[in-house]
Amino acid sequence: MANTPTTKPVKPAEERNASLRQLVLFAGVCLCLFGYLAASLFYTLPSNALSSRQSKGVARHALNILTPENWAFFTRDPETAQISAYSLGADGAGRNLLRTPQGAPSNLFGLSRTQRAQGPELGFLNAAAATHWKACDGRLADCLRESSGGRAWRVKNESPVPTVCGDAYLTQEKTVPWSYRELVPYSRRVVKIVHLDVRCR
Repeated sequence: MANTPTTKPVKPAEERNASLRQLVLFAGVCLCLFGYLAASLFYTLPSNALSSRQSKGVARHALNILTPENWAFFTRDPETAQISAYSLGADGAGRNLLRTPQGAPSNLFGLSRTQRAQGPELGFLNAAAATHWKACDGRLADCLRESSGGRAWRVKNESPVPTVCGDAYLTQEKTVPWSYRELVPYSRRVVKIVHLDVRCR
C-alpha cells in the first residue's frame, strides 16, 4: 500500500498574517502611487501661496523630469494668440467670419462640417500673410479702422470650401488673463492684424 502524502493544515493565525501582509502591501503601493500623483499635480499648478512655478526646488525639478506632462499636454494654452477673420460692413463695423459655435442653427446644430474646415483655411491664409502682419495692441474696432486705410495684400484661398473671400482682415487675438477680467470691458484684445484681398476659386 503506497503512502499518500499528507498536507499540513494551515493554521487560522497564519492565514490572518498572510492576509494582513497582503493588505499592508496593497495599502503601501496605493499610498505611494497616489502620493506621487498628488505631488505631480501640485507642482504643475500655477503659482500659489504654497509654491511658485519659478522656484528651483529639487522636488519640482525631479517631478518635472519624471512627469513632464502637465495640462498643456492635453489642451492648448488659453493665453496663446488665436486667429480670427473679419470683414467690414457698410456701417464700418466688423463682422465676424467664423462659423462658430458648431452647435448653432446655421451649422445645422452640428451636422454641417463647414466650421471644422475653417481651421485649415485660416492656417493657409495665415501662412500666406506671414510677412504682412502689423502690430495693433487694442480693441478690435480701433485696429480694423486703422488697417482699413492701408494696403490690402492679395492672397489666394486654396480651401476646397472657402468661407473667407474678398476684402477681409485676419487678427491675432489674446484672451484677457483671468486675474484682469474685471479691469477691462472686453474679453479678448487684438495684438496683430493684416488686411487681405482674398481671391477664392
